[in-house]
Amino acid sequence: MTNPSASEESFRKLESNPDFLDLYLDLVALYLDAAFDDPAAAEVERWTLSCLPATNGGARAFTLNIGPMEVLYAAAPPETEDELARMWARVYVSTSALEDCTQLPVAGLSQKYSALTFEPCRLASADGDATVIGLWILDDESIEQFTTLLDDLRPIRALADRLEARGKGPYEQYHNRWFAQAVLERLQEVADAALDNEN
Repeated sequence: MTNPSASEESFRKLESNPDFLDLYLDLVALYLDAAFDDPAAAEVERWTLSCLPATNGGARAFTLNIGPMEVLYAAAPPETEDELARMWARVYVSTSALEDCTQLPVAGLSQKYSALTFEPCRLASADGDATVIGLWILDDESIEQFTTLLDDLRPIRALADRLEARGKGPYEQYHNRWFAQAVLERLQEVADAALDNEN
């Protein structure tokens, strides 16, 4: 029996919120583009993507895993306008690479990037070298600070390389191929647009 988070029905439900779907596609595409030279070739074997998983009582729109570890997830589309301000995402990066890129300790980043949150993680799967960045995906200041912070994408790639070395994760049964295909199509659109700009 197909896990609900891997079903076409779950993706179509998420797809019924096109504005939020665009945000989610952009987030996952950004992460995968930074993490892999060829995200399409790494699908399932190196990364998996669930859609509307039951995690935390169904509070998530998706969870992206690389190998054995979740590296990106975001809040599900809100049911009321009051919930719009609480639309969040969590992004895992390499602590050492983040500190190298910013020349700041993680403890000092919240002073410079006040619209983001930073929480070091001691997860064994990342050998203790991970920080989770929290952002508000409908807040312009939070998005701008996140984009500025990760202008250099090495903190994502460094964590992905570490997790890749641990081999295939246990999440294939939750992988939503419809959502994954939409992400890969978004990546191709971005690549095509970049090529057009060069010509």
